[in-house]
Parts: sequence; C-alpha cells; structure tokens
Amino acid sequence: MKTRTFRFLSAAALALFALSAGAPALAHDGYFYGHGHYGRPHFVYPGQRVVIVRPPVFVHRPVVVYRPAPVYYAPAPVYYGAPAPVYYANPWGTIGGAIAGAAIGSAVGDGRPGAIAAGSVIGAVVGGGLAR
Repeated sequence: MKTRTFRFLSAAALALFALSAGAPALAHDGYFYGHGHYGRPHFVYPGQRVVIVRPPVFVHRPVVVYRPAPVYYAPAPVYYGAPAPVYYANPWGTIGGAIAGAAIGSAVGDGRPGAIAAGSVIGAVVGGGLAR
C-alpha cells in the first residue's frame, strides 16, 4: 500500500473514531431546534401528555338455550374379514430342477444311473426352493 493512501486512511479512521467517541456528549433530554438564523440554539422540553381513557362498556349477551338433539339407536355394522390367502405350490420349478439335475448328473457321472438319480433329486430340491 502506498504511503499516501495509508496516511489518508489513517486520518479518516482517526476522525471517525473521534466522532463516534464524542457522540454521547451530544445527547440531551429535550428536542434540539438548531441555531435558526440568529441567536443561540434552544431546547424544547415536551410537557405532559394527556390521555383520555373511556371506561369500558359491558353489554350482557343474550342467553340462548338449545334443546338436545334427538338420539337414534341403530345396530352396529357387521364387518367380515377377508378370507385367508391360499398359496399353491408351483410344480414347474421342481420339474425343471429335476430335469437339469438329471442332465448334469448324467454328464458328470458318465451315464451311470446312480449319478443321474442323485442329480435328479438334488435338482428337484433346489428347483423347488427357487420356485417360491
């Protein structure tokens, strides 16, 4: 920052500080009406304010009596619950699993009947579990 700019900002800050520090000394109780054209400044102190309060007016509200509403009795409505859902087993997963297990057991066991039967049973169990 240039020296000239720094000096200018310092002087401006000092003037602002002096003005803000001296502001409370300008306070007074009355209203200040400046110098005008001639003479000293003068202050005006406001007098007492006059407040007129009207007394409250009480008006009695009319009393309204309603007769009770008629009571009607009816039987309670009857609600029937929905029937329980019924789930049927899907046989296609079991059948498809048995066919795939038999094919895999035949390929792995070189066509032996025991490997085909074991593959068919294991495939049916896995296919039935996946179908749910």
